[in-house]
Amino acid sequence: MAEAMLDAPLLQRLERLSLTSRRRLAGTGAGDRRSTHRGSSLDFADYRAYTPGDQPERVDWNIYSRSGSLFVKQFDDEELLTVHLLLDTSRSMDWGDPNKLAYARRLVGALGYIALSGHSRVVTSLLGERLVASHGPAWGRPQWQGLQAFLTAASADQGTDLDTALVAHAHGRRAPGLAILVSDLLTPHWERGVKTLLARRYEVVLLHLLSPQEIRPALSGDLQLHDRESGRQIAVTLSQDALDRYQERYVAWCRHLESFSGRYGLLYQRIETTEPLDRVLFTSLRRRGVLQ
Repeated sequence: MAEAMLDAPLLQRLERLSLTSRRRLAGTGAGDRRSTHRGSSLDFADYRAYTPGDQPERVDWNIYSRSGSLFVKQFDDEELLTVHLLLDTSRSMDWGDPNKLAYARRLVGALGYIALSGHSRVVTSLLGERLVASHGPAWGRPQWQGLQAFLTAASADQGTDLDTALVAHAHGRRAPGLAILVSDLLTPHWERGVKTLLARRYEVVLLHLLSPQEIRPALSGDLQLHDRESGRQIAVTLSQDALDRYQERYVAWCRHLESFSGRYGLLYQRIETTEPLDRVLFTSLRRRGVLQ
């Protein structure tokens, strides 16, 4: 039997978290959309089963006295949030120590579990040179095992064209919602794809995942570098001057990503694979407003 992607104690802790939406998103159905616009409408619409964390005043105690079951009143402005988890599975992701793809699988799995536990609809897509595969829409905590199996089977065997893959996802027959892209962004083409998501009324979160070797390379001397995407071998000589210039370009690249995100209203968070996953979820992403 395959090892669980996330252990039981962490899953229990994740049930305390919820994904946040900064604006009202299109969606249908009776669910807890976990947005910042929580229940102000007085127009009663339906009932749903009680889940831990629901406000006691929302419980219909008349139904409880008759049936012994807890149900929560649902109002018209409670939209079902669709969460789109977009995982870059290009070859460059299968690299680094710790491995970026292994880390990304667990991160996406944790976000998926939070969304499923919070009654959100979850669509998960794997991205490479194209839209590789999709899972869902899934709804409800019992769908976690299927999502876990889908992510565990994800492999990095393609080059990168995030523009093409993101546009394909955006134009699919899916309800727009909260799109969370997990990628190392080691591709020249991704901004058009993000703009397409925004144009189709998605709210976008960009989780930029990098290994420590990419942030602080410790190489020196005459080397043969292997391009994971194209397979090409590149001969280079790395001196301290070359490493300094690399660091300057890395900082400029990150500033560009932050500037682009600010200009287009994205939430951007850079994550190093040495960071403990629980700290990313319970501290970094809560601080950024992705989770609450």
